Amino acid sequence: MGLLVGGGLLALLVSGGAQGAQGAGTPLRPGGVAVRQLLARQALGRLLFFDPALSVNGKRSCASCHRPEKAFCDRRVLPRALRFTDNLDRNTPTLLNAAGQATFFHDGRAGSMAEVLTAVLTSPREFGSSYAEATARLQTSPEYRRRFRQAFGAVPAINPANLAAALDAYVSTLAGQNAAYDQALRGGAALDTAAQAGQRVFAAANCASCHAGPLFRDGQRHEIRAGVWVKTPTLRNVALTMPYGAEGRCPTVETLLASDFHRAHQPSLLAAADLQRLESFLVALTDTVVGRSAVPAALPLMPALPDRAVGGLY
Repeated sequence: MGLLVGGGLLALLVSGGAQGAQGAGTPLRPGGVAVRQLLARQALGRLLFFDPALSVNGKRSCASCHRPEKAFCDRRVLPRALRFTDNLDRNTPTLLNAAGQATFFHDGRAGSMAEVLTAVLTSPREFGSSYAEATARLQTSPEYRRRFRQAFGAVPAINPANLAAALDAYVSTLAGQNAAYDQALRGGAALDTAAQAGQRVFAAANCASCHAGPLFRDGQRHEIRAGVWVKTPTLRNVALTMPYGAEGRCPTVETLLASDFHRAHQPSLLAAADLQRLESFLVALTDTVVGRSAVPAALPLMPALPDRAVGGLY
């Protein structure tokens, strides 16, 4: 079984951009980033994620589609485009537990954070902006200038690589393995009877051939129909990220499993009772989201856009 919701929007490896000098004895994270600097990047990235100043009209942010109250997707069939009357072509994937991916977007066409940000920032249907315009706006904000220096320690600190790295660092915080399934693995309360039965269905239905490992994804692309290749998404939090499929065509797990691709990968069609058991197991992969949904109370002052809304207007 493969619930092909799609790839991730952002990479989760904290890297890129100039790094400031590290003092002797300063705790370091992997990659040589001091803990205090990593925290500064994450805090900066959180502001940028909710700041519509990155879009040409100052009304659209990353959180417009990746909404924290909706498990960092939007639960629409297709997300709204920059022009409110238009929609994008692919369903919005969740950013929760997107860490560790080597490629991004539904079709895996991007291989780095910089590629992702470039595509979104410059797409006339998404942000419709450019690095030059976005960084120029950020430069007008004293607080953003201070935060970029604090996070990267370089002058000029506001540049495309650091912009990408800050967003990267924030999205890396949207991770966790504390679902009922994880707690049971660690010796906590056992899964309930229905979820345990669903776990057996999961194994028997060959779901793990694509959705394997702790993140329930294989990092591979699969041809879901002739000429259409889609990445395997994580099944973590899948109960919160409907509708399913790269084009959002499937409102339920049942409809997704009825697709030609999924039927071809099941040893046999699931009976209604087995489908219910399977869904109980998938619900047990729902993680807590405490701390992930904290939205900034305000954005840094920016003379060109003094009244912009946190998270954008749409």
